[in-house]
Amino acid sequence: MNTSNEVETGGRIATPVKLGKEELLALSQINPLMSVYHIMLEWILIIAAIACCQHWWNPWLYVGTVIFIGARQHALLILMHDGTHYRLFGNRRLNDWLSELLLAWPHLTTMRAYRHNHMNHHNFVNSEQDPDWRRKKDNPEWRFPQPLSSLLRIALRDLSGVGGVNLIRLASSFSAPDKPSKAFVRARVAFYVAALAAIIWTREEEALILYWVVPFFTWLIVIMRWRSIAEHFAIDYTAGAFGQSRTMQVGLVGRLLVAPKNVSYHIEHHFFPSVPFFRLPQLHALLMSKAEFASSAHITRSYAALLRECMGRPQPHSELPLVSPQLIEA
Repeated sequence: MNTSNEVETGGRIATPVKLGKEELLALSQINPLMSVYHIMLEWILIIAAIACCQHWWNPWLYVGTVIFIGARQHALLILMHDGTHYRLFGNRRLNDWLSELLLAWPHLTTMRAYRHNHMNHHNFVNSEQDPDWRRKKDNPEWRFPQPLSSLLRIALRDLSGVGGVNLIRLASSFSAPDKPSKAFVRARVAFYVAALAAIIWTREEEALILYWVVPFFTWLIVIMRWRSIAEHFAIDYTAGAFGQSRTMQVGLVGRLLVAPKNVSYHIEHHFFPSVPFFRLPQLHALLMSKAEFASSAHITRSYAALLRECMGRPQPHSELPLVSPQLIEA
């Protein structure tokens, strides 16, 4: 198994913290049962949330359901991200097909195209060759610090649905290095035809809009933006490897509604992308036991603290300069 920080699992940050070979091998072990459990859990939670809202309908419960399902959609996409790194199943063919069928296609994207984009992000993080960085670096929305009024305006626009349209456009712009096979194209078309036929036959068009489309175009977009900000923005990029990403300390509500599946441990993921999502807390604890990581990693203690950093107000006791001179307009 390849557990290096190189091509297959992504990542070319020169990792300043070293782990023993046996430590990394143990942390990098794939657990197919854990993957199946988490995929099934998220779909069951979505179905249960829909059933509860339908049974005890009221407007406030519906708003809560939209937020909850949007977070579950996010969780499924985080699991797709693990599939991108071949971290869900040891059999790569199974890993890729289940990632497409259960995680990517329901969100109108493909994992194979996302993988090509994401590997370039890992290999060239925060540089001109990083497609994520290149898309955002000249966009005023991704320049920090920003006033609170600007951040609120962006959040309201994301809630309006405009961000969902942009997300679909972005996903459609991803391209894999090779053309998809005929079997892949046929399978994807069959998936959408079968899904639409089932929805029409059961007369659940309204449920599709209320419980999948609305969360997708509202809460999912908001939290994906804040996850992206937390991962790579309002950070001192001059701080070497430790200035390329941050880790968020997230409480129970944050894990449930904003940052599921340990996605908040992002600097750990970039340092050791072979580690699957469910072992990232263990990796974080191990790294925090090492003085060089504990003293240098950019760790933000809450989303309120992240908001302050985005406004150019460092969290208390932070020793890191939090705003990159490269991102401040002259």
